[in-house]
Amino acid sequence: MSKGSFGIGMALGALAGAAAAYLFAPQSGEDFQRQLKTKAQETKSKAVNHLDEALMETEMWLEQKMAEDDGYDEPIRYERKPENVAPAPDYTESPDVFLEE
Repeated sequence: MSKGSFGIGMALGALAGAAAAYLFAPQSGEDFQRQLKTKAQETKSKAVNHLDEALMETEMWLEQKMAEDDGYDEPIRYERKPENVAPAPDYTESPDVFLEE
């Protein structure tokens, strides 16, 4: 499972839990709203932290890969030489040569 799908699952789970808690809560609406707001802020904070960690790990991985590389490889450039170029098609023959009778 990738970290992205973990974060999405965590957010969806938090929403489902909040909805279930709202439906089955024995407390007043105002208390529940305060609690829900607090939980939403905590969940947002956790999601931001997970995203920051994933970004840092990606940056470290990229820096490591770039350090392992010998450098930038120039693209291969081919010169147009007769041995590298296909011959032009011969259109001098009449089209009826290709038709069978």
